[in-house]
Amino acid sequence: MGLDRLLYNFARKGIIPGLRSAVGSGSVIMDADGALKPGGVGKRYCVAGNYGLDGTYGHDGSSWERAFKTLEYATTINNANIAANSYGWAARNKMYISGDRFTEDLVAFPNKCDVIGVGSCDAYTKAGIRGNHAPVNTDNYGTRFINVQFEPAASSDLITLASTSSGPQFLDCNFIGVFGAYTAPSAIQTTACELVKILGCNFEGAFSGDIIDICAGQINGMRIIGNNIVGGANDGIIVSGVATVTGISDRGIIADNFIQVAAITLDTRAVSVFNVYGNRLISAAAVGAGSYVIDLTYACNNWLTGADVMVPIPTYVNADA
Repeated sequence: MGLDRLLYNFARKGIIPGLRSAVGSGSVIMDADGALKPGGVGKRYCVAGNYGLDGTYGHDGSSWERAFKTLEYATTINNANIAANSYGWAARNKMYISGDRFTEDLVAFPNKCDVIGVGSCDAYTKAGIRGNHAPVNTDNYGTRFINVQFEPAASSDLITLASTSSGPQFLDCNFIGVFGAYTAPSAIQTTACELVKILGCNFEGAFSGDIIDICAGQINGMRIIGNNIVGGANDGIIVSGVATVTGISDRGIIADNFIQVAAITLDTRAVSVFNVYGNRLISAAAVGAGSYVIDLTYACNNWLTGADVMVPIPTYVNADA
């Protein structure tokens, strides 16, 4: 099954939350033969790490035959296009990428753009990016990575998001903790970054720190839903700073994740701005503060196995007893 049809099925069936709205809003559309085609208002760019060229010999990114070579160059072109307001500020662009692996540290994310991995990378059906990324470009809105695999090129966090980013999304992506001599402490670290969506992703390998590290500041609209987090050498999803929201409707959601790590599976702090439900948690530590910290006021239907004992969180009470 091709990626176009796979994305459409995910969207139609709601397998990846949020992708249905992407199809419905015109970011991507399906033609008569069932293939997704660029839709809505915006530009399409092709980036081929194996054979593309950055702006020379007629390579303008308009097709695979004329593909760009690097993500950095394609991002520069994309961001200039958005800044020029060519299609109005409501435009979204699309960047199709095929590696096998790009080896780049991104200091800017493509603004108002879907980055869609196609092709193959070894045994994976996702485009690979080997690097450690800390986007600092301003007006960095709504970058959406779909079907992309992230791998470390240094022993530092894979992706570091600050308040300069708003609305980044990761859909059906892989995050690899160890690659060669390098071990990433975290897959994603966020600080005062709003509207983050991490949906239907796989986090694999012995990350040495908090696999998803949520630091201090606004987390309005953050959603961490339907992910598999397996093999962490330390902690899973950790709210390490005082996260804040501006209103009850903007509380974050951590839901329907499977998390298996060596220590704390999920720590939202004792007083939390997250709703936490439907998570399945496995820790090598005993049941207690060494394996989870969850604000029970905003939690339901979570289960934890710690040191071979399984407990519900919050604890079940029979109201009829």
